[in-house]
Amino acid sequence: MHRSGTSALTRVLGYCGAALPSCDYLDAHESNPLGHWEPRRIVEAHDRFLADAGLGWDEIFDYPRHLFNSRLAETYRSRLTEIAKREYGDSGLFVLKDPRLSRLMPLWRPVLNALDSAPHAVIAVRNPLEVAASLLRRDGWDEYRALVVWMRYMLSAERDTRDMPRCFVRHEALVCDWRPVVNAIAGQLALPLQVDDARIQRDVDSFVRGDLMHHRRRDADLFERGDIPDCVKQVYRCCRAAAEGEPVNTATFDAIGEALAEAAHFYRAPELRRVWGESGPDIAAARRLKSRRDALAALTMAELGSARDRAERSQRELSRVVNSWSWRCTRPLRGACYLIRRATQKLGALFSPPAGIA
Repeated sequence: MHRSGTSALTRVLGYCGAALPSCDYLDAHESNPLGHWEPRRIVEAHDRFLADAGLGWDEIFDYPRHLFNSRLAETYRSRLTEIAKREYGDSGLFVLKDPRLSRLMPLWRPVLNALDSAPHAVIAVRNPLEVAASLLRRDGWDEYRALVVWMRYMLSAERDTRDMPRCFVRHEALVCDWRPVVNAIAGQLALPLQVDDARIQRDVDSFVRGDLMHHRRRDADLFERGDIPDCVKQVYRCCRAAAEGEPVNTATFDAIGEALAEAAHFYRAPELRRVWGESGPDIAAARRLKSRRDALAALTMAELGSARDRAERSQRELSRVVNSWSWRCTRPLRGACYLIRRATQKLGALFSPPAGIA
């Protein structure tokens, strides 16, 4: 997921022996002063692919699976293959990073096959409250919306990497001490990453800085919140356990994914008005929904958060226009236009033929 420390993780892997993009990668930004380390052309291709499909990276619903079998997907696979060849050449070990990959692995698997590459997945895990706080600061996002988008990314990332070597990494562990994290990645994935070289250690130590980890939240801050749907907490609990070396609880991931899929269908269905109407939920019907009820609550809160975000952006834009120099200077002209329009309407009414006369 975005804002989960993937940029820092990517650069550390680059220091330790994995090739980074060679042509053009996204530069540092105020929200990410150490750089993004993701290939610009691939990120742009991802965004164009989603836009052509009528989607965005921040969808709270799952992408339709048939999208990845479409002619559009085949067109973009050809483009991505060519871009990847230019970016990584004949690298024996390279790191490809873009948070959108969490949801676009079905698009990329044929591309990786064409590159004769065996993919290994490193999934970054961060407390979703920290992700939400970072998205609030960078993009003004509503918290509920951020939490559900985070959950969607983690569900997709876990589901679509089950058949490949993978490991989960906690962002705070990387910041606190990157050495055991890289050693764990190298060991679990059998990758030739270097940690013991003195020069590499100096470079990484100067790069990984704890003061750049903002928006710190305790895990208890998430689990003790009664207003956050349980499905969000369960996904984080499972990701955190996997990052600590426990087996991945795929059954829980599947159950939450299925509940969200049912809730998404139900969300758009006429039954929603009877169970989740203006007067509040029908308690008896809501109880029958079981886990779907929790998923429905999550989707509902995310939709409300998205609507609130749009309303706040519109209000900010309106305030900017109203307070602008050009708006204030043209106020007399707008007043004159209004008076002329009113006078024209009155003259038109005065000289219009009486009703009933052709």
